[in-house]
Parts: sequence; C-alpha cells; structure tokens
Amino acid sequence: MSVLVIGAGGAVGKRLVRALASRGERVVAVDRAPALPDVLKGLVTHAETSADVRDFYTMQRIFKRHRLVHTVWNLAAPLSVETATNPRVAEQVTVNGMRNVLWAMYENRVRRIMFTDSIGSFGAAAPREQCTARWLTENAAQDPGSDYGRQKRGVRRLLHEFWRNGGDPRWAVLPGVLHSEATWGMGTTEYALGALLAAVKGEPFVCPVEPDERLPMIYVDDLMRGLLALQDAEESRLREPERGYAIPGFSFTARELFQEIRLHQPGFRFTVELDENMAAFARLWPNTPRGSPRPTSVTRPAWD
Repeated sequence: MSVLVIGAGGAVGKRLVRALASRGERVVAVDRAPALPDVLKGLVTHAETSADVRDFYTMQRIFKRHRLVHTVWNLAAPLSVETATNPRVAEQVTVNGMRNVLWAMYENRVRRIMFTDSIGSFGAAAPREQCTARWLTENAAQDPGSDYGRQKRGVRRLLHEFWRNGGDPRWAVLPGVLHSEATWGMGTTEYALGALLAAVKGEPFVCPVEPDERLPMIYVDDLMRGLLALQDAEESRLREPERGYAIPGFSFTARELFQEIRLHQPGFRFTVELDENMAAFARLWPNTPRGSPRPTSVTRPAWD
C-alpha cells in the first residue's frame, strides 16, 4: 500500500514526502513540473510528473496505474497572494482539481483524502481568538473576504459530499508556516523569514503587513507531526462534524518579531510598505486558532 501525494514538489509537499518516507511509507509523488526536485528523487517509490490536476483523464490514468493507494494528499493549490493575482486559474486548480481527484478516487475505491485548508478561510465575522475548524462548518455561509477563502470553502463542500458517499475525507486548517527553506512561495506570513534573512545580511527590511497585526504561525516540523497524526487517526476518533481540525501553533506580531531580532542584531532596521493583498489577508485572519472544542457523534454512510 502507498500514499499518493499530489503537489509533491511544492513547499508543504516536499516536507510531507520526506516525513512519510522517513517512517517507511511507499510514496507516489505527483507534480505538474516535468521533474521532481532532486531532494525527493531518492525518497519516492514512483513519480508522476507533468501531471496537471485540472485534467481529469490524467488523474484517472494515475489512479489506474497505482491501485494500492490507502491515502491521497491533495496539496495542489496556489498560495493566498498567488490566488489574489490570478483567481480564475486558482479556482481551476483548487476546486476543479479536487473534483477531478475525488472522482478518480471514487472510481478506484480509494476512500481517504487529506486536504490542507488555511487560516485564510476565516473572514471578518470569525472569532479573533481561539478560532476552531468547527466554526467554519457551523458558519458555512460566512464570507471569508477573498477568492482564496471562497475556494477553500468550495473544496470543503466537495469533501462533504465525498463523505456522504462513504469516503474518508480529513482536512486541517493551517496557520502560517515558519521554516528555513531557501524558497517557499508568496505566502502572507513569508515576511517572517524575509526579516530574518535581512537581519543576517545586515540589510534593512521592508515589512508588507501592519507591524501590530497578530498572526498565527507554526514551525514546519510541528506541522508535519500534526498532519501525519490526522492521517493516522482511527476513523472512530474523528469526532468533528466534517473531520476538520485547526492545527494550533503560536501567534506574534511583526513588531514583536523585530524586537526579538534586535536582541541578536541590534542594528536591524525596518520600514513599512504595505502589500495590498498581504495586508488584507492579515487583517482577516484570526489571531489564534485551536483544536476541537468538544466531541460530536456522527454517522457515516457505508461505502457502496
């Protein structure tokens, strides 16, 4: 049996493949790039490259070639700022891509699908503190305030239908991810790594978000532990209504980060030039997420 990771060459995908391989999982890596990153080539059992999640027939062929799959991770989705710059393409990848994956899974009787939702799914109406994934399911009509959040909502609806038809979907709401990668993407929280790199180089830093906006973060190694725990959980232990769980971390403002940097680099300097999209996302995000508040019994229909 193997795990199929779609978007394996992306920021989260690369770390997830490494985490899966390190515990002995057989990994089928799927990516739209013509070749996998070198760091993954010795870790995967099979590679399916130049594979566009927007093409159903490509997804169908991949699942037919790899019959012994117990879990699918669909990580194919642009980041928040990338979505804001091209929402139409993002919709095709995020929502239509998930629809293609779920249909191919249904045809091949693969039940478990993992999805990484985002703190960007919460809008202005969400609680600012201790916000849970349950809030998203209980307030499904809320406006997240962005195409990015609306697309995540569209995916959750597809997963709910998959569950109603006997599937085993599970999704995690991710805060911003702290890491030490040379490149990651155009995420809202990437300012933190940018500031650290500027401090090391002795360069001034231009902050793209409000310095006093508090944002939730998690270190990437802790994120991997949380994601794998959700994958491994027995179905009977998944008590949330739609199997969604917020992964908590810790929260800080840019100003607090800069103060900490100055303890190590007293000459660190910064200015503020707000990025329109990043600043808008940051204002919408809750300050702190948390996990499941209480157990709930659910009845799942049998797989036909």
